[in-house]
Amino acid sequence: WSVDGEFELSGRISAAELGNPHGLLTVEANGEVWTVEVGQPWRNERAGVTDAMLAPGGDITVRGHRAADPAMLVVKAERLVIAGQTYDLYPDRS
Repeated sequence: WSVDGEFELSGRISAAELGNPHGLLTVEANGEVWTVEVGQPWRNERAGVTDAMLAPGGDITVRGHRAADPAMLVVKAERLVIAGQTYDLYPDRS
């Protein structure tokens, strides 16, 4: 469902639904509202990401793959940058 190339999005978290099968963030960026799929709770924890870090109001940069349909503003995150620190949700992916 996603494009092969890497995609980066920077914005502010406006909502967070964290849990299984994966967490969902609503991120406002460049006047658009994006849905960002983050990892399952165990994956976020293993990467060093806490729920508090994904709270609404925080700034975030997401690196991963966006939906193949350009009308869908959806990104599957592989890496998160929060307060200048990079968190690798999928360390086995380059």
